[in-house]
Amino acid sequence: MLEQLRSFFEAFILLFVILDVVGNIPIFYSVTKDFPPTERIKIIKSSVKVASALLLFFAVAGWYILKVFNVSMDDFRIAGGILLFIIAVEGLLGKEKFTKLRPEEVSVVPLATPLLAGPGSLYTVIYLMQPPYSPVHAFFSIAANTLIAWVLLVNSEKVLSKIGRRGAAILSKIMAFIIAAIAVSMIRVSIVNIAAQIMHS
Repeated sequence: MLEQLRSFFEAFILLFVILDVVGNIPIFYSVTKDFPPTERIKIIKSSVKVASALLLFFAVAGWYILKVFNVSMDDFRIAGGILLFIIAVEGLLGKEKFTKLRPEEVSVVPLATPLLAGPGSLYTVIYLMQPPYSPVHAFFSIAANTLIAWVLLVNSEKVLSKIGRRGAAILSKIMAFIIAAIAVSMIRVSIVNIAAQIMHS
Protein backbone atom coordinates (compact mmCIF):
# COMPACT_ATOMS: atom_id res chain seq x y z
CA MET A 1 0.00 0.00 0.00
CA LEU A 2 2.76 2.44 0.95
CA GLU A 3 4.65 1.59 -2.24
CA GLN A 4 1.54 2.33 -4.33
CA LEU A 5 0.95 5.62 -2.55
CA ARG A 6 4.56 6.59 -3.13
CA SER A 7 4.30 5.86 -6.85
CA PHE A 8 1.20 8.06 -7.15
CA PHE A 9 2.92 10.81 -5.18
CA GLU A 10 5.99 10.59 -7.43
CA ALA A 11 3.81 10.79 -10.55
CA PHE A 12 2.02 13.82 -9.13
CA ILE A 13 5.25 15.59 -8.13
CA LEU A 14 6.93 14.91 -11.46
CA LEU A 15 4.21 16.74 -13.39
CA PHE A 16 3.78 19.35 -10.64
CA VAL A 17 7.36 20.60 -10.86
CA ILE A 18 7.17 20.70 -14.67
CA LEU A 19 3.93 22.73 -14.70
CA ASP A 20 5.42 25.15 -12.13
CA VAL A 21 2.04 26.81 -11.56
CA VAL A 22 3.22 28.74 -8.49
CA GLY A 23 6.23 30.11 -10.35
CA ASN A 24 4.03 31.11 -13.29
CA ILE A 25 1.39 32.90 -11.20
CA PRO A 26 3.12 36.31 -11.61
CA ILE A 27 3.12 35.86 -15.40
CA PHE A 28 -0.56 34.91 -15.40
CA TYR A 29 -1.44 37.83 -13.17
CA SER A 30 0.51 40.31 -15.28
CA VAL A 31 -1.30 39.36 -18.51
CA THR A 32 -4.77 39.20 -16.94
CA LYS A 33 -4.68 42.01 -14.37
CA ASP A 34 -6.58 44.41 -16.66
CA PHE A 35 -9.51 42.01 -17.09
CA PRO A 36 -12.55 42.19 -14.79
CA PRO A 37 -12.80 39.33 -12.24
CA THR A 38 -15.56 37.48 -14.14
CA GLU A 39 -13.53 37.57 -17.36
CA ARG A 40 -10.43 36.30 -15.56
CA ILE A 41 -12.40 33.30 -14.25
CA LYS A 42 -13.55 32.53 -17.81
CA ILE A 43 -9.96 32.72 -19.04
CA ILE A 44 -8.82 30.32 -16.29
CA LYS A 45 -11.57 27.79 -17.06
CA SER A 46 -10.86 27.90 -20.78
CA SER A 47 -7.10 27.60 -20.27
CA VAL A 48 -7.33 24.66 -17.87
CA LYS A 49 -9.74 22.85 -20.22
CA VAL A 50 -7.43 23.32 -23.22
CA ALA A 51 -4.36 22.27 -21.21
CA SER A 52 -6.15 19.20 -19.81
CA ALA A 53 -7.28 18.15 -23.30
CA LEU A 54 -3.74 18.47 -24.66
CA LEU A 55 -2.22 16.52 -21.77
CA LEU A 56 -4.81 13.74 -22.05
CA PHE A 57 -4.39 13.52 -25.83
CA PHE A 58 -0.61 13.15 -25.59
CA ALA A 59 -0.92 10.72 -22.68
CA VAL A 60 -3.13 8.45 -24.80
CA ALA A 61 -1.74 9.00 -28.31
CA GLY A 62 1.79 10.24 -27.69
CA TRP A 63 3.38 6.77 -27.58
CA TYR A 64 1.66 5.75 -30.85
CA ILE A 65 2.90 8.91 -32.49
CA LEU A 66 6.42 7.94 -31.43
CA LYS A 67 5.99 4.46 -32.94
CA VAL A 68 4.92 5.94 -36.28
CA PHE A 69 8.19 7.86 -36.42
CA ASN A 70 10.17 4.84 -35.11
CA VAL A 71 11.34 6.66 -31.99
CA SER A 72 12.07 4.54 -28.90
CA MET A 73 11.12 5.56 -25.38
CA ASP A 74 14.81 5.93 -24.54
CA ASP A 75 15.30 8.22 -27.56
CA PHE A 76 12.33 10.31 -26.50
CA ARG A 77 13.43 10.31 -22.86
CA ILE A 78 16.86 11.67 -23.83
CA ALA A 79 15.30 14.35 -26.04
CA GLY A 80 12.82 15.17 -23.31
CA GLY A 81 15.59 15.30 -20.72
CA ILE A 82 17.62 17.72 -22.86
CA LEU A 83 14.52 19.86 -23.40
CA LEU A 84 13.68 19.87 -19.69
CA PHE A 85 17.26 20.80 -18.88
CA ILE A 86 17.08 23.77 -21.25
CA ILE A 87 13.77 24.83 -19.68
CA ALA A 88 15.35 24.54 -16.22
CA VAL A 89 18.38 26.64 -17.23
CA GLU A 90 16.10 29.32 -18.68
CA GLY A 91 14.11 29.30 -15.45
CA LEU A 92 17.25 29.59 -13.32
CA LEU A 93 18.61 32.43 -15.45
CA GLY A 94 15.27 34.23 -15.38
CA LYS A 95 14.86 34.33 -19.15
CA GLU A 96 11.58 35.93 -20.26
CA LYS A 97 9.35 33.42 -22.00
CA PHE A 98 6.66 35.63 -23.51
CA THR A 99 6.04 38.96 -25.11
CA LYS A 100 2.92 41.07 -24.61
CA LEU A 101 -0.15 39.33 -26.00
CA ARG A 102 -3.58 40.47 -27.10
CA PRO A 103 -6.33 39.82 -24.52
CA GLU A 104 -8.15 37.25 -26.67
CA GLU A 105 -5.00 35.13 -26.88
CA VAL A 106 -4.39 34.86 -23.14
CA SER A 107 -6.60 31.82 -22.48
CA VAL A 108 -4.68 29.69 -24.98
CA VAL A 109 -1.26 31.37 -25.14
CA PRO A 110 0.57 31.60 -22.81
CA LEU A 111 -1.61 30.08 -20.08
CA ALA A 112 -2.85 26.82 -21.62
CA THR A 113 0.27 26.35 -23.70
CA PRO A 114 3.17 26.52 -23.13
CA LEU A 115 2.72 27.37 -19.43
CA LEU A 116 0.56 24.37 -18.55
CA ALA A 117 0.72 22.04 -21.54
CA GLY A 118 4.19 22.82 -22.82
CA PRO A 119 6.71 20.41 -24.38
CA GLY A 120 8.04 19.41 -20.97
CA SER A 121 4.65 18.49 -19.51
CA LEU A 122 3.58 16.71 -22.73
CA TYR A 123 6.69 14.55 -22.55
CA THR A 124 6.07 13.92 -18.85
CA VAL A 125 2.56 12.51 -19.34
CA ILE A 126 3.86 10.18 -22.07
CA TYR A 127 6.61 9.09 -19.69
CA LEU A 128 4.08 8.43 -16.91
CA MET A 129 2.11 6.08 -19.20
CA GLN A 130 5.10 3.71 -19.30
CA PRO A 131 6.50 1.36 -16.61
CA PRO A 132 7.26 1.77 -13.74
CA TYR A 133 4.16 3.99 -13.88
CA SER A 134 0.85 3.32 -15.64
CA PRO A 135 -2.11 5.07 -17.33
CA VAL A 136 -3.77 5.31 -13.91
CA HIS A 137 -0.77 7.24 -12.58
CA ALA A 138 -0.77 9.52 -15.63
CA PHE A 139 -4.50 10.30 -15.47
CA PHE A 140 -4.34 10.84 -11.72
CA SER A 141 -1.40 13.21 -12.10
CA ILE A 142 -3.13 15.18 -14.86
CA ALA A 143 -6.40 15.47 -12.93
CA ALA A 144 -4.74 16.44 -9.63
CA ASN A 145 -2.38 18.96 -11.18
CA THR A 146 -4.92 20.68 -13.40
CA LEU A 147 -7.30 20.94 -10.44
CA ILE A 148 -4.55 22.53 -8.34
CA ALA A 149 -3.67 24.82 -11.25
CA TRP A 150 -7.30 25.96 -11.47
CA VAL A 151 -7.48 26.68 -7.73
CA LEU A 152 -4.16 28.54 -7.62
CA LEU A 153 -4.85 30.60 -10.74
CA VAL A 154 -8.34 31.55 -9.59
CA ASN A 155 -6.73 32.80 -6.38
CA SER A 156 -3.56 34.16 -8.02
CA GLU A 157 -3.99 37.63 -6.52
CA LYS A 158 -4.37 36.16 -3.02
CA VAL A 159 -1.38 33.84 -3.53
CA LEU A 160 0.79 36.77 -4.62
CA SER A 161 -0.29 38.79 -1.60
CA LYS A 162 0.65 35.89 0.70
CA ILE A 163 4.01 34.84 -0.70
CA GLY A 164 4.86 38.03 -2.58
CA ARG A 165 6.49 38.31 -5.98
CA ARG A 166 9.88 37.57 -4.45
CA GLY A 167 8.54 34.39 -2.82
CA ALA A 168 7.02 33.25 -6.13
CA ALA A 169 10.33 33.94 -7.87
CA ILE A 170 12.26 31.92 -5.25
CA LEU A 171 9.85 28.97 -5.57
CA SER A 172 10.21 29.13 -9.34
CA LYS A 173 14.02 28.92 -9.04
CA ILE A 174 13.80 25.95 -6.68
CA MET A 175 11.45 24.12 -9.05
CA ALA A 176 13.75 24.92 -11.98
CA PHE A 177 16.63 23.29 -10.09
CA ILE A 178 14.50 20.21 -9.39
CA ILE A 179 13.56 20.02 -13.08
CA ALA A 180 17.27 20.13 -14.00
CA ALA A 181 17.99 17.21 -11.66
CA ILE A 182 15.08 15.20 -13.10
CA ALA A 183 16.30 15.94 -16.63
CA VAL A 184 19.80 14.64 -15.83
CA SER A 185 18.26 11.51 -14.28
CA MET A 186 16.16 10.83 -17.39
CA ILE A 187 19.18 11.17 -19.68
CA ARG A 188 21.29 8.94 -17.41
CA VAL A 189 18.67 6.17 -17.26
CA SER A 190 18.23 6.18 -21.04
CA ILE A 191 21.97 6.06 -21.73
CA VAL A 192 22.31 3.11 -19.34
CA ASN A 193 19.40 1.31 -21.08
CA ILE A 194 20.84 1.91 -24.55
CA ALA A 195 24.30 0.74 -23.43
CA ALA A 196 22.76 -2.43 -21.94
CA GLN A 197 20.91 -3.14 -25.21
CA ILE A 198 24.11 -2.71 -27.22
CA MET A 199 26.04 -5.06 -24.90
CA HIS A 200 23.35 -7.75 -25.18
CA SER A 201 23.05 -7.49 -28.97
